[in-house]
Amino acid sequence: MTTIIIDKDLNFSKTHFRNIEELQMEILLMNERSELSPEHIRILKERETEADNATDDGFTFEELKASIRRKNG
Repeated sequence: MTTIIIDKDLNFSKTHFRNIEELQMEILLMNERSELSPEHIRILKERETEADNATDDGFTFEELKASIRRKNG
C-alpha cells in the first residue's frame, strides 16, 4: 500500500476506495459539487423535491426517445 499526503482538505464523502477508478470518480464528483453556485444548488434541490413528490410515472425511455426530434443537416 502507498500512502499519499495532500495538504489541502479535500472533504471526500468517504476515506476507503476499492480501486483507483473509485477514487477518480470521487474526485470528479467532488469537483462537480464545488463548481455549483448556491443558486444552482437551490434549483437542483427544488427539482429533486419536485421529482420525489411527483405522482405520475414520467416517461419510459422509449417514449423519451420518440419525443426527441432531430434536425437533418
